[in-house]
Amino acid sequence: MLVHIQSRHFSLSEALSRYVKNKVQIMLGRYESKISRVDVNLFDINGPKGGEDKCCKIIVKINSTSSVVVQETAEDLYDAINTCTRRGRRAVKRQLSLHVRTRRKIKEILLLTSKEAEIPNTLY
Repeated sequence: MLVHIQSRHFSLSEALSRYVKNKVQIMLGRYESKISRVDVNLFDINGPKGGEDKCCKIIVKINSTSSVVVQETAEDLYDAINTCTRRGRRAVKRQLSLHVRTRRKIKEILLLTSKEAEIPNTLY
């Protein structure tokens, strides 16, 4: 799983970069085989003005060409990262379970149609 971190309107420190990578690994490590890439965008909306303006946006690209996007804004950047990674984990879990259920339904439909084709039509 490739984790790409980008910051806008402030410089990204090594400690913050390690924190984000560890958080993403902890939250999404379970689904690592199904995730190809995680993009984390960190930015300060208002700059030095202050207020609730630190934003974290996570884009998770799943191997099956779908992607999940979550975004959180908070006063503290670490709070935004924590909330965003938790929401991202829930969204990835939901997306992957929907994908599995869809594949199961397709298999069931294919099995039913193949069994119907094998039964001879005796209602002439």
